[in-house]
Amino acid sequence: MSIHINRFIDSVKAHESRGQRDFMMPMKDAKDLHADITKMLLAVTELQNRLLTALQEQTITVELGGKDF
Repeated sequence: MSIHINRFIDSVKAHESRGQRDFMMPMKDAKDLHADITKMLLAVTELQNRLLTALQEQTITVELGGKDF
């Protein structure tokens, strides 16, 4: 995972452990987190597309024999 995502997770955990109800972050941190999430979503989409392409390119051969039928 990305450093900005890890920082966000750690910050949320820290606020939660202190019993804080609200969480604020500087705009720069929010933008960095947004950029990392966007990169991750693009990578996931690319992997999904590759998997779909690979599955569509597979050839399945089925042979039926009816010798004594």
